[in-house]
Amino acid sequence: MLPPRYNPISASIMPGGFGTAESVHDSYLDRVVIYKSMKDEKNNKQLTNEIRLLSHARSRHIVEIYDVIIDKDGLTQGIIIEKLTGQSFHNFYKEAKNSPKLFLLYLYQIATALADLHESNIIHRDLKLDNFKESESGILKLFDFGISVDSETYKTRENRGTLVYAAPELFLDNVTITKEMDIYALGVCAWALCSQEMPKELHELPPQTSSSAPSIMTILGGLIDKKVITLIDNCLSPEPSSRPKSREISNALANYLVQGQHKGIFVHGSANIYELSNKNQNVNINLKGLGGIKIIYDGLDFIIDDVTGNVSINNKSATIGSILPASCVLAFGAEELGYGREWITFSSSQPEVVI
Repeated sequence: MLPPRYNPISASIMPGGFGTAESVHDSYLDRVVIYKSMKDEKNNKQLTNEIRLLSHARSRHIVEIYDVIIDKDGLTQGIIIEKLTGQSFHNFYKEAKNSPKLFLLYLYQIATALADLHESNIIHRDLKLDNFKESESGILKLFDFGISVDSETYKTRENRGTLVYAAPELFLDNVTITKEMDIYALGVCAWALCSQEMPKELHELPPQTSSSAPSIMTILGGLIDKKVITLIDNCLSPEPSSRPKSREISNALANYLVQGQHKGIFVHGSANIYELSNKNQNVNINLKGLGGIKIIYDGLDFIIDDVTGNVSINNKSATIGSILPASCVLAFGAEELGYGREWITFSSSQPEVVI
């Protein structure tokens, strides 16, 4: 029985594979929430697991848990979680080609949810587009943590996730569950966001047995940057060690979403200030007898384009093609000059992705 504060809303029961989810009204806080319970008491361990992991996950891209319902015998009966009232994404593929930036924004949020999980040492195990939905405020959120684990020593003899999202190594016997399996599923999510049909190679058991899946460029070529294409393609590498990390993906996508919005400032003493931005895309700094450097802003990064004389960045020689760190110190002049050298500080802004 639900506590009196929660009032069921008629005709709102949504059956699932292992349990049910029902919309209920929280009379204390005057809001509609979801009551999730198991069909079979044998599956309560799955519910307890979901409670434990949701309580450890800290991310605005992960559904919130509000309450745990305990019966008169002290057993877990169900959980109360946030009701996501926004759109789901199974039909977004119809818009993807006309809205490439929106595609990147959704994929960024999926990657960020996964990165936040992985940094809490949680492996989702059933990452798929159907497990994401928007909140009322338009934030994409991940839900359903019933088969997630918080250890990379967990072994499984069966794949309990959705087959097309399953990494090739999941079809091996007694395989250890890893974060790289979630990364593979993220790559499949990218395909599901932009195409109604998955490549046939992803439907093979194990996937990509006959050949590697085609590049997502076949769908999005010319619409998004080639570096992003490569990043997505690498998620689907049959070799787990070749897949990128979730935070690497999140950070890269964030950078493309704020393309042209960064600002870099060089400060030399109290008088000389140099600015790099979309309006002023290159800076030349030359200190007579010591060294010089040219830095350009390509909309994504601050890149060393030319170096003369002795210039080091954070005590390492400046090299053409290198990207400046977000903050650093540039030293001009050979080290043996001691106090005869001059220093310039650099700092750059990291604009926030607006959702």
